[in-house]
Amino acid sequence: MVKLSYVSQSLLATPFIVLPGVTAYWRMSCSLIQTGRLDPNVSPGKIASHVHKVSGASNFGLSNTYEDLIGSRCTSCEIQDDKSTYWTPQLYYEHTNGSFEEVPNGGTVVYYLGRGENRSNIEPFPPGFKMVSGDPFVRSNNTAAVTYTDSNNFGSRLVSDRVSFACLDSSGNGGPEQNYMARTDCDNGMRAQVHFPSCWDGRNFQLDQSHVAYMSGIDNGVCPPSHPRQLVHLFFEVIYGVNDVSKEPGGRFVFANGDPTGFGFHGDFMNGWDADVLKEAIKLCANDDSSQGQISQCPPLAKSQTPYYATNCPERQPIVNEMVKGMVECLPGCNVVTTGPERATQLVCPDDKPTVNKIDEAGPFAMFDPSVGQTLDASTFAFAGCMSDNGNPRPLNKYSFVADNMTIESCTSRCAAEGYPLAGLEYSRECYCGSSLGSTASVDCSATPKMACAGNTTQWCGAPSLMTVWSDTAYSQYATTLLANTTTINNGSATYLGCFSDPGGNNRALAGQSKVDTAAMTNEMCAAYCKEKGYSLAGSEYSQECFCGNANGGTLIADDSQCDMKCKGNPLEYCGGGLKLSVWRL
Repeated sequence: MVKLSYVSQSLLATPFIVLPGVTAYWRMSCSLIQTGRLDPNVSPGKIASHVHKVSGASNFGLSNTYEDLIGSRCTSCEIQDDKSTYWTPQLYYEHTNGSFEEVPNGGTVVYYLGRGENRSNIEPFPPGFKMVSGDPFVRSNNTAAVTYTDSNNFGSRLVSDRVSFACLDSSGNGGPEQNYMARTDCDNGMRAQVHFPSCWDGRNFQLDQSHVAYMSGIDNGVCPPSHPRQLVHLFFEVIYGVNDVSKEPGGRFVFANGDPTGFGFHGDFMNGWDADVLKEAIKLCANDDSSQGQISQCPPLAKSQTPYYATNCPERQPIVNEMVKGMVECLPGCNVVTTGPERATQLVCPDDKPTVNKIDEAGPFAMFDPSVGQTLDASTFAFAGCMSDNGNPRPLNKYSFVADNMTIESCTSRCAAEGYPLAGLEYSRECYCGSSLGSTASVDCSATPKMACAGNTTQWCGAPSLMTVWSDTAYSQYATTLLANTTTINNGSATYLGCFSDPGGNNRALAGQSKVDTAAMTNEMCAAYCKEKGYSLAGSEYSQECFCGNANGGTLIADDSQCDMKCKGNPLEYCGGGLKLSVWRL
């Protein structure tokens, strides 16, 4: 139906496509938020029968209410105003030795389509709405179950057509879509697809799904009189990396529910939308064929869209304590592989009692989104805005580090400790320090998507090619300018010679004795120390280091401002830089 490219870890970028027929829709990519035996639609409060891959609200768990979902800290989907959850079964590869290998899958692509003869009267999903499409126990094509048909030439369709599979093969020989796993040798992945019912009778969730019905054509047509209320049409695409596992003669692909056919593929949905946003999006975009599925073309959705959903809302710690990823000895839960054609039955295993992790996402959650000039709590650093960064050179390039627990506090405190007044955060995990921004172009932070900090997801830590910059308001901006062969200290006994490079390691520019004072180093201290030791040259470096010598093996740097680190013991002085010496003749 739709051709997409397989991405092994996340569906972050997929080609723009046009669906056949009605083109009023929006298309949203989602990364994973949870993997495990969870199914609050079918088994609320209990460990589910088989493993699902879940996308959406971070508060997803054994059971959920609408209030739980909208109170989530984040969602792993592009549109942050959508805290719904979407889930489908995990696919495994059964090896001939009986073990099962997880097949890579990075998430789900969700479509909201304006479909149906009554599409002008589409209703938004009400709070708490949920539904399931597909039957995990089916193992063959049911040719008896058909959709509604009326007297106005809206013919019926096999209900089993709600599920389909496409082999994404670069050779172009993937073959037609089928409602079972017809082909699994697909170098760009196998795409599993499921259409949801779009007709509602107004009742709350029914476990047998009798509160919803399919349109006559499943993805288009008319609703039956028993279910007259038209809902937006929901459609999932899930791409499995079937060529990313080591296949062997006699091996086969099996879904977590023990289905090697694909007829039992299914999907679940639980509504967690901001009600006003969904209502406005349906009004403006579900019937607007000009948007071509682009979220950016739908104003109610575009305002909370981010390309960094996978980083800002990564997969959570498993709730159910059992092995479900990588290679497992058997299908998690009490599932055996059944080929059909008869319906499968769910077995009960008395010893199937894994423990459960209690993961509490206590809210409410609010992003720390400072305005320019706003000071960080218990700190002298104030927000200075956002700067573009093309990497050559970086706006702040004197010192940097990367950390998987990066926060604004850890970056600003490190930069201050290294003697720099400016701290810049980028790409969620990166920190850069410096003394000036030069001619770097500023960027409007309020209109630019950003990444959450790896160590505190309620803070922003820049983005690719974007720095969020903080400035130390306590840092003196007016250090004494040192003039070569002119500036003197220690009652004229030491004269500044300039800023010199230092090879470092075992080949120091000043190779005599040295000392470090992380709290009180000044040029006066360094010069006095080296003179006392009998040397003719002294050099301060890295804001806190002092080196002595009688010969200078460094190279004079024409741009004296590269020795720009302020002395630990006096912020009105410069004490060299990173592998750069402020050299004095004694």
